[in-house]
Amino acid sequence: MKGRDMYHPIEWTPERIERFWNFYSGNAAAHGNYFSNQFGGAILNLVRGRVRLAGPVVDLGCGPGYFLGHLLRHGLACKAIDSSVGRLDRLPLADGEAGAIFLIEVMEHLTPDLMAATYAELARVLRPGGHLIITVPNDENLDANSVACPECGCVFHRMQHLQRYTAESLAQRLTAAGFEVAFAAGVSLKYFKGGWPVRAIGAVRHGVHGLRRRPNPHLVAVASRGV
Repeated sequence: MKGRDMYHPIEWTPERIERFWNFYSGNAAAHGNYFSNQFGGAILNLVRGRVRLAGPVVDLGCGPGYFLGHLLRHGLACKAIDSSVGRLDRLPLADGEAGAIFLIEVMEHLTPDLMAATYAELARVLRPGGHLIITVPNDENLDANSVACPECGCVFHRMQHLQRYTAESLAQRLTAAGFEVAFAAGVSLKYFKGGWPVRAIGAVRHGVHGLRRRPNPHLVAVASRGV
C-alpha cells in the first residue's frame, strides 16, 4: 500500500477518545494549550458582561480544572465534571440542579450519535432561567488541522475535533433543543482578557478587528432555559 491509498479516517470510539485524552492530560508540557487555561478569564469577562450568573455553575468537560479558579475568584459556587466522572449524555446531576453550565471547547469533540442526547441532558440539568454558555472554534476548516499516523495510516484532527460550527448552525441547534439564544457570534477572546482598563482598550481593538473583516477565531453562544 503506497501513497494516499494507505490513509483512512479514524473511527473515534469512546475507548479511543479516552486513550487520546488520557495521553494529552498526562503530558504536563501540553497543559498550556488547554483553552480554559488560555482564555478562561476572558470567557468569564465576556459572559458576565451580558448575563448575571447564579450558582452552582457547572464546568462540563473541565479537564484539569483551570476554569474553576476564575469562577471561585468571582464568588460563584461551582462544580466540575470531566469524562472520567460522567458522560455528557448521562450527567451525574439532578434535574434543574445547575444555575449555569459552561462547555468550553467541548461540543466540537462529540460524535454525531451523542449530539441529540447531550442537548437533552443539558436541558434536564439546567434550572429554568439558567444560562448555558458554549465556546467552540469559529467556522473551523477541519481538514486543515488533520494529521496522519505514519504507522497505521489513520487520519484525524490533531485535537480530536469532529464538528464544525458557525454562529448560525450553533444557534439553530440550541433553538431546536429548546433553548433561548441571547448571543451567538464569532469573537477574538484575546481582547477580553485582563482587568477593566485593559478590556476597555481591547473592546476598541476588537471593533477595529471587525471593521477589517478578519474572521474571529472563537465562537461563543449564550443561551437560557425558559422559565
